[in-house]
Amino acid sequence: MALPACGVPLYTALAGAIVEVAGSVRQDTLCRTHARATDETDREGSVIGQSALTASADWEDFGRVLRAHREGCGLTLRVLAGRIAWHHSVIGKWEQGKNRPPVEAVKALDAELGAGGELMAQALHAAMTDADQARKSTVEAKASTRDEGEDMERRRLMRDAATVAVGGAVAPVLATLTDAWQTSEPRISGASVSQEMIDDWEDAADVHAKRAYVDPPAAVLAGLAADFADMAPHLSRTQPEPVQSDLAHAAARHAALIAGKWFDLGNRREAHRWWRKTRTLSERSRDTLLAAWLLGREAAYRRADPDEDLADVLLVAQQAHRLAGNLPSAPLVIALSAEAQTLAMLGRYAEAVATLRRAEEVFSRLPSQSVGLDPNWVYFDRSLIYTFAEDVKRAREAQSIAEGLYPSAHHGAVTIALHSAALHARTDPEHGAQQALKLVEALPVARRDVRVRAAARIVLDSAPEKARELPAVRELRALTVGDRSA
Repeated sequence: MALPACGVPLYTALAGAIVEVAGSVRQDTLCRTHARATDETDREGSVIGQSALTASADWEDFGRVLRAHREGCGLTLRVLAGRIAWHHSVIGKWEQGKNRPPVEAVKALDAELGAGGELMAQALHAAMTDADQARKSTVEAKASTRDEGEDMERRRLMRDAATVAVGGAVAPVLATLTDAWQTSEPRISGASVSQEMIDDWEDAADVHAKRAYVDPPAAVLAGLAADFADMAPHLSRTQPEPVQSDLAHAAARHAALIAGKWFDLGNRREAHRWWRKTRTLSERSRDTLLAAWLLGREAAYRRADPDEDLADVLLVAQQAHRLAGNLPSAPLVIALSAEAQTLAMLGRYAEAVATLRRAEEVFSRLPSQSVGLDPNWVYFDRSLIYTFAEDVKRAREAQSIAEGLYPSAHHGAVTIALHSAALHARTDPEHGAQQALKLVEALPVARRDVRVRAAARIVLDSAPEKARELPAVRELRALTVGDRSA
């Protein structure tokens, strides 16, 4: 696998590597022959540099995003072609979704158009869909008949992708050491894994969860893809019952994070697919509190989707509450938190505040630094719920305290600052909208995810009806509302 040159942003390098890796499992994917600034075509009229097969609907989505970025930059196909050294008719077919671009072309397009990783993320999704379809068409249904050589090659490539940011000279060494470490660990009797491997995947879930607060979704998703690809072959094999439960536990945590990052990238279809996978793995883990925890996280994400029925989201949060039971635990706090947030968005403010207070009471009875729980969650929830309830005093108190708790790049810090802008928008809509615009525009494009845009929409909803045509309000609407991905 070709490794990126120095200076390539981490999230772009990782996403690009995963695009290349996912395509590697099918023989007919990304053609590497460049159509370098030439009108040359083959005798059948197909432009050189394309895959011979019809591209999937996911590549059509990629093409629409590519065209939007090109037109947003005011570039014609010919001008863009000259800048990235690909023929204009080739780029035109990518925009139409008729062919799949090679990974090096996606990288060049993303950089030239200032897409901030969005094109890389779209290509990541499409390439991994291709890989899934290829495996389904060539592998027998039963896990016992799978080609283990293919599994091993895919895992090796995914590990290379995860280490790509370290540098070309080091990445192969790290991949070799990972193989050697796993081989050296004694397998559990009757199992294909060691206890150390399972523990390592649990630790990896903690690392990914922390990164998810500060890194672009595409970068987090790339690392998650590498780890889940490492676990997948073991999940499909028969394991002793305790091993199956422990393995499913680690995998469920990864699956939930994968769902969340797909959601952040705007791909609701893929997010829901992985939430279903999360529920299946949670059941296999036989850990009811884990199931409650991950369902609560799912509800917390989904309530930010403007296309969701909030009544359905509330049912998910309430199911998490039932699974968590009544004994104090971090999963119970998470479930109550998601329930309170959703109630506030439904306009049921008294119930939201009562549920929040119940969550705070449970939290006060937990040990400090409870695993899996953001210690500052209460200020986030207070800020959100009291902002919706128009309780300005309590909302501002929470926001004032939170300012000193979250690093400036933390997802919570950005969202709470947008809550503050929403309060301003009620009395001074121009100022509130300008405040929100400044916050969103200060973020790299790759971090303007679905939840950030959802928080910015609170500002729009807070502005009086007569202020909707103010310049700053209209600009904020254009920046945050136009996205309705699959």
